[in-house]
Amino acid sequence: MALFIGLMSGTSADGIDVVLVDFTKNKPFQIIATYMEPWTKADQDLINNLCSTKNTDLRNIGLLGNTYARTAARAINKLLKAVNIGAERVTAIASHGQTIRHEPHLGYSMQIANNALLATLTKIDVVADFRSMDIALGGQGAPVVPIFHNEILRSPNSNRFIVNIGGISNVSALIPNHDVIGFDTGPGNTMLDLMARNLLGQPHDTNGDVARKGKIHYEVIDVFLKEPYFELKPPKSTGRELFNGDFLNRCQFFQTFSIEDKFATITELTALTIIDGINALQYRGEIFLCGGGIHNTFLVERIKEHAITKGHRYVGLINELGVDPDYIEALAFAWLGYKFVNAEKIDMKNVTGASKPAIYGCLYPHP
Repeated sequence: MALFIGLMSGTSADGIDVVLVDFTKNKPFQIIATYMEPWTKADQDLINNLCSTKNTDLRNIGLLGNTYARTAARAINKLLKAVNIGAERVTAIASHGQTIRHEPHLGYSMQIANNALLATLTKIDVVADFRSMDIALGGQGAPVVPIFHNEILRSPNSNRFIVNIGGISNVSALIPNHDVIGFDTGPGNTMLDLMARNLLGQPHDTNGDVARKGKIHYEVIDVFLKEPYFELKPPKSTGRELFNGDFLNRCQFFQTFSIEDKFATITELTALTIIDGINALQYRGEIFLCGGGIHNTFLVERIKEHAITKGHRYVGLINELGVDPDYIEALAFAWLGYKFVNAEKIDMKNVTGASKPAIYGCLYPHP
């Protein structure tokens, strides 16, 4: 067995997803176990504050790194105990960390994690920092997962689009006889969750129930769609630095809406920008959804409506392809950890714009 653990904590800051995978060579990979360790309310508040460009605090960055390591270690120990596997049997942990800033146009993307502490607490080598090399090679540093989608989900006969709806939405375009294309389409859960915290006192609009009761204001959506990011051609990536409260404040009329209308309008904006982002590639086909946004049933319904209306033949969830939609990002990072350990270069040119293939990650050996 070649056991690897993948860790992912996305911009929605729900918790740390953990997946244990067997990547034995010359065999299909096998998921052994999955687990999600939720962030506490205090941890979520810290992450969300640090993600605001107005609240950068070096002390809190350091504390979050320690918290990430301890929370991830606790989750890993629970998972390994549940399947009765000792830490000595795991080759490496692939740790994404917690993104608090993503500004590739300034030459950096910041994922917080005290990976040395994580290696010490788990007694397992840690592979981390999967974005810096990409940015050093002129890439966007994100999204990283399309190259993995291409590895396991490509169809020889059908155009497939894998849409991950995290805090930010990204798409992997898997077109037969064409290199994979991947990019961020724009907002996913991030602005909806921001409004839920501020207007509902809740982490999410559960099932999109609030949005479902509201009216969609297309005249306001037209204002939001003037954001230049939506017109950029891939490779491109974005984050909370753009899609945040300041973005929502661009349209004063939006502030006069009822809570229900605000949620309905931003849900529609999210769905539209996902499908319009795909359609800008001039291909149509099958769309499979994954990520936390799939639990917002109203958002999924709006995506399906726009996809079918605009020429796609099918929209479903990625579990139809045999992959858990909640853990595919953690699985992708486990795969990146496997690639690093085996010194295999990854070509991200058509996803991030990196100038040449490279080995992604760096190693924190356990003491």
